[in-house]
Amino acid sequence: MRRFLLIDAHGRVATRADDVRRELADRAGTFELLPSAPDLLLAVRVPAFGGPTPAPGATLAGDLAAFPLADFLGFVHQARMTGTLTVLAGGGTRAVSFREGRVSGSASEVRGERSAEVAVRLGFPGDGMLPVNERWRIAREQVTAIFHAVLTAREGVFYLVQGEDEPAGPALSLDTQAVLMDAVRRIDEMELFRGRIPGGDVFLRRREPREPVALEPEEVRLLALVDGRRRVLDVAREAHLSEFDATKILYRLAEAGYLETTTESPGRAAAADRSRAVLAGMNEVFREVVRAVGSHGSTGPMLGDATRFLADPSSRFYPLWRGIVPEPDGSLDEDRMLVALAALADAEAGKLDRRGDRPRILLAALRELMFFFLFQAGERLPRDADEAISQSVKRRLEEVESGVATP
Repeated sequence: MRRFLLIDAHGRVATRADDVRRELADRAGTFELLPSAPDLLLAVRVPAFGGPTPAPGATLAGDLAAFPLADFLGFVHQARMTGTLTVLAGGGTRAVSFREGRVSGSASEVRGERSAEVAVRLGFPGDGMLPVNERWRIAREQVTAIFHAVLTAREGVFYLVQGEDEPAGPALSLDTQAVLMDAVRRIDEMELFRGRIPGGDVFLRRREPREPVALEPEEVRLLALVDGRRRVLDVAREAHLSEFDATKILYRLAEAGYLETTTESPGRAAAADRSRAVLAGMNEVFREVVRAVGSHGSTGPMLGDATRFLADPSSRFYPLWRGIVPEPDGSLDEDRMLVALAALADAEAGKLDRRGDRPRILLAALRELMFFFLFQAGERLPRDADEAISQSVKRRLEEVESGVATP
């Protein structure tokens, strides 16, 4: 259980939790405040009393800017330590669990590194309904992404809590030194690849090589996905590869003259802009309905019903709803929705819209959710309020629909 101290603008320390208050009382005395990173508070008792470290307990903490984390991870491996290393850097929290020096699990609160998002990026559904070998691939890729992020972080703090042998995520047993060396290798190689493949968001188009060469089967498979409309990340997802593995193959193809990168893709850019505009407009509709219900009572039951509606696997739009829950104001996370929309395979999109037009697919899905919201509002609002919100939503919907027409 997480415990918190509150430090106000006058330097006063307080806590609202009784257990934390009792623990502080057990340590009554004079402490010297030590210089530390802004996100790390360190103090030592003067004079020291000594005593055993509680289990579980934080035994190591430090500043990323002053301590090479690669060396620390090597130490964890050599010392066969058990515990969880938490790193706060880049605006997010990442954790790696160890059992006797081996990586046993991982977790991340950083956008793009959460397990469901890693699954989508590898071309799998993000609901966890996968064979064991694919779940292992996702967990392994998440660990690698976390190692890559913490090794390249230039500022932040970390701490190790020993005595916790439960993994932070799916159970693993990976050689820490091997994962570390793999992450270092990826960092070094990616610097080389970036000379040809600047990033995951650039688009790819084919070229005719001056001197054709024999291609490996994996190179042929990825080259077949290069059509001028797909980005590096799109190719990686459809090939069920990590960004690094896909970039490595695409780099070889670029070196051989079979493809080049470009930031231009008018059709896809326009579709993405239309999709974001649809989502922004419909989110305003959802917020308005929830505000109306909130003015006459609690919105909790309504949002709970909406969550169950989105989780229904029998819905034809379920591929878009996986992992999506309404925010307290009724809106949907735009980035997660757009990632799910982009992850739709062409064949799947064709079943939802005869032209596979993603903005129209998104609008159709959001319209269904809108009607569900309105049904819920009708159950909770007086007639005059229900009619007023229905008329307002109708006007808003017409505005959104007028902007989604294909140019």
